[in-house]
Amino acid sequence: MNYYMHESGKLWQTEIPKDTAIAVALGCFDGVHIGHKALIDEVAGSDDGLVSAIWTFSEPLTTPYIEKVEDRIKLCSRYGVKFAICESFERFKQMSPEEFVSHLEKINVKRIACGEDFRFGHNRAGDAAMLQAECAKRGIAVTVIPSVYTELDGERQKVSSTLIRSLICEGRVDVAARLLGRPFSVSGVVVSGNNLGRTIQVPTLNQRLEPCRIMPKNGVYNTVCVVNGNKYPSITNVGTRPTVIAGSHEKNCETHIIGEKLDIYGEIASVEFYNYVREEKKFDSLDKLREQITKDIEQSVKFFEKYREKSNG
Repeated sequence: MNYYMHESGKLWQTEIPKDTAIAVALGCFDGVHIGHKALIDEVAGSDDGLVSAIWTFSEPLTTPYIEKVEDRIKLCSRYGVKFAICESFERFKQMSPEEFVSHLEKINVKRIACGEDFRFGHNRAGDAAMLQAECAKRGIAVTVIPSVYTELDGERQKVSSTLIRSLICEGRVDVAARLLGRPFSVSGVVVSGNNLGRTIQVPTLNQRLEPCRIMPKNGVYNTVCVVNGNKYPSITNVGTRPTVIAGSHEKNCETHIIGEKLDIYGEIASVEFYNYVREEKKFDSLDKLREQITKDIEQSVKFFEKYREKSNG
């Protein structure tokens, strides 16, 4: 299964033209973080005449995942990759490392970029050194890209999808954004809720979210809601809405767009998480809930004023 990444961000399922020589970055690319960008830059930024591509699996191997495969491909395209070669894990999980390299040779791969901790083949028997040795026999160049590190909590830590998932689960979405190179976001169709927000003069939009997608810990966040290409400052509550629904365990994501009244039911909205504000609480009354949401909105307005000043400075 191959995809061509159009500059508009659309994906076209297509075959890579026959006899096309390929430079490929290997990986799962969950999150497409700054470490992945270093890998992609190696194949997308060269002028050797090869067509740039990523080679990845057609399904997520880890759940909850940061990005579904289609969105991973779109994110990779932002960094200049032209094709995505997506193959089923079931087809490759029993392959020996040598068989895997032979497969890459058959699809006309001429140059490879992989991370220094890249593993492949049955039982993850192959590593970057073995990939270099096997590819050398076939005239395929391999560049091993060093891991990217960051300072976090006073320690030097490797940027990885595992680390980013942990940060998101802890509500540290601002730190996760630094490692992703963009705000963590969730997308989904806007659906009708119980309309309680309207009764307390704070309308919210509810989204139908993917069940296997990672979500931040319960709480209130400063966010930006993106609808039809337009961005709106907002606040988002992630949680079970204990003031409204007692004893519920169903996780919900509802967002109030500040200063706007939009009729966007049925539209796809993306919510970008900027920082954690407070924990989710059960209030004694709807009036107390409305008072708190008013305070949340006031702090959010101040937050985005400072954010814009910092961005423009």
